[in-house]
Amino acid sequence: MMPKISIIVPNYNDASRISECIRSLLDLNYPKEKLEIIIVDNGSTDNSLQSIKAFPVKLLIEKEVKGSYAARNLGVKNAEGEILAFTDSDCVVNKYWLCNAIKYFAAEDAGGVAGEIRCGKPKTLVEEYQLFAGALDQSRYFNHPYYPFAVTANVCYKKIVFDKIGLFETHWVSGGDADFAWRMQIHGKMKLMYAADCVVYHHHRSSPKGLYLQSKRHAYGACLLNAKYDNKFQTIKELNNKLILYLKIFRKYVGKAIFFSAFLLYRSKMVYFLYLDRVSTLGYFKGLIQYRKGKHFPK
Repeated sequence: MMPKISIIVPNYNDASRISECIRSLLDLNYPKEKLEIIIVDNGSTDNSLQSIKAFPVKLLIEKEVKGSYAARNLGVKNAEGEILAFTDSDCVVNKYWLCNAIKYFAAEDAGGVAGEIRCGKPKTLVEEYQLFAGALDQSRYFNHPYYPFAVTANVCYKKIVFDKIGLFETHWVSGGDADFAWRMQIHGKMKLMYAADCVVYHHHRSSPKGLYLQSKRHAYGACLLNAKYDNKFQTIKELNNKLILYLKIFRKYVGKAIFFSAFLLYRSKMVYFLYLDRVSTLGYFKGLIQYRKGKHFPK
């Protein structure tokens, strides 16, 4: 018997892409009577609500706390499914996403299933750079030396996992995905499975500014994880090495020329990729400094 599944999607000012996401969810090859689609808006100021209301989905509003984890938590509290599936507003799911996922829950100790995250055809060099860098390769998270983890762009958990270990860290801006997966394995004594045939297509950041802000947020989240898990999340060690390399390059070349003459670098794709690597590293650096100074990360 197929279990009832609740799909939870947080949304914030993503009117341009949320409709495509919902259409893919409605097109899933899964019994409609066994499917619940929950969209949790996080106080959008664009036309998101109008777009969402055009579809037969459950719409919830999280205005009290800004952040995707708070939105997901509201979805969890209102979900009726035995399995809770998570994806993002800028994602499109494969038609067989859930049918393939439930096979892995046959294992008695399986608490979660994470699938493959693919990128659509890049439309900008920034998107192509992230594809080149393997930014969405979820399989590599399963090689983490501490415990495997998964990002919420493509992961499913049994509802009983939340009943047992609690919700996502509400106020975290990043890293809550790994934290929840680790808590499930450490305290819940359940396994996280990887399913290569559970596919979701995710949009990369399309501009240098978007890449910078994402890197900044990820670094801040890595610091939160390291503080909670006694430096088991090794991103900071990797980050420090990257910062040393960045500073050497920055001293050798004129920093202002790199950052204010990006349009000149378009002439060479690989040189532009180098520029984007510096942008990403600068974002990580800013996130690390912000955490070390004890500054709250703005939502």
